Amino acid sequence: MTIDNTQIDREKLLSKDEMLGILRGYGEDYRALSRVCDYYRKEFGNELVWLYPISDGKHLGTYIAAVKEGFLSLPYDAVDHDDGELLILSDAAMFSADDFRSFIEDWIAFSEDLLNAMRDMQRFLNSN
Repeated sequence: MTIDNTQIDREKLLSKDEMLGILRGYGEDYRALSRVCDYYRKEFGNELVWLYPISDGKHLGTYIAAVKEGFLSLPYDAVDHDDGELLILSDAAMFSADDFRSFIEDWIAFSEDLLNAMRDMQRFLNSN
């Protein structure tokens, strides 16, 4: 499997249960997730964890993490000053292709809306 120009031996990835066990054991927050990122960076040269900071309608955002079985959603609803995002592991779930289709569509809409608004703001400031 190749993701973001990184060749990945799926057998070297953590399983879903291994990842959830690490996260539960170290605090269910971004600091715990950073342990996984460190392992993946050493093993693959890539963290293989991506922040998706857009609400899915239920959570503020999620992390997308590569695991042996595919891709795991690690949602969060709050951010702590010291520990970062506080993960909701009870809602962790595997992504389907349809989930990614929806996330991609939402990302494009979010991005285009923000870019258009910032361009309008820039035009306004340039005209004054």
